[in-house]
Amino acid sequence: MYKSLQGSRAIAALLVVLFHLGSAVALEKYFGIGAFAIPFKFGSAGVEFFFVLSGFIILTAHRNDISKPHRLTSYISKRLIRIYPTYWIVFLLVFFLAIASSSLRNNVPHDVFLVLKSLLLIPQESGAPVLSVAWTLQYEMSFYLFFAFLILNRWVAIAIGLTLLYFYVTYTGVSPASFPLSFLFRDYVFLFAMGMAVSFVCSTKIMNAQRPIFYVCVGAMLFLCVAMDTVIDTNLLSGWKTLLYGLASSLIIIGLVQAELKGRVIFGQFWMQILGDSSYALYLIHFSVIGILCRFSMSIRLDKLGFAGAMIAYFTILCACLISSVAFHLWIEKPVVAYLRNRRISSEGGQQKAPAGA
Repeated sequence: MYKSLQGSRAIAALLVVLFHLGSAVALEKYFGIGAFAIPFKFGSAGVEFFFVLSGFIILTAHRNDISKPHRLTSYISKRLIRIYPTYWIVFLLVFFLAIASSSLRNNVPHDVFLVLKSLLLIPQESGAPVLSVAWTLQYEMSFYLFFAFLILNRWVAIAIGLTLLYFYVTYTGVSPASFPLSFLFRDYVFLFAMGMAVSFVCSTKIMNAQRPIFYVCVGAMLFLCVAMDTVIDTNLLSGWKTLLYGLASSLIIIGLVQAELKGRVIFGQFWMQILGDSSYALYLIHFSVIGILCRFSMSIRLDKLGFAGAMIAYFTILCACLISSVAFHLWIEKPVVAYLRNRRISSEGGQQKAPAGA
């Protein structure tokens, strides 16, 4: 894994945290100070970066598995271990804490089938119950499924992709699509394709940038332009926002990768790498941490201090999100994932040696 990209994960996750934190502090039921929601009103764009990065990483890691069906089992086990264990731990923790609270009990589903679909990250019309941020993981798992078809047979996957593209072009804007088409026909699906295109470009002689930082700067400037359009509410780019963020993210990733290949690591500091490693945990737990600590702030009457109280709460909650995510990663996520990966490697090794032993 490129250290520059791992560090960029930290920034993308932090943007999402700041977006949700500012929005929460601005709510009337908490501090009701709208100014806190403005600076990082664009912070949800961290999701667009993650989607592009995911497309890049999956193709880079599994390029040699395409059209090799015997690699499918290994691919699936790697992807499941990466996503589900951490998600299930956080999901069940939040779910049972909500059930135990009389004020939150009605905010989580009680239908067993609905809970099961949420645990499996099956796309739902209602989004993502319990962990609202998990809607992005539904797209992630859908992309993993598509890539599984690439591993089975690239031509089948290409046919599926072209079919979806045809229906997207044909029906988008004609009439509101019903679920599940409303899930599939969103610009987010193109972000994974952008990431795959970036991986392809970086793996060939097409791209041999002499000044890779130029790509990072251009991508950052484009990202900033779209962000400013959101922050100041001009909304001139709103219809293209997702794709423009995707293009900006693609340029940034190209620049970071090319720079690292030339020996220049950006965001390679130790603390950035730790935050990057903890970015998945941060993404999953931050929304719940923000909600709990905002309620706690109200219980100790911090809102009575006005703007000063909001500032105290804002930075305290931000620090709590970062610290708790690093702790969760180091003490829970990392050991659990390492254990499961070792089991997978042992299992695959045993399967490979079995024929020789026979």
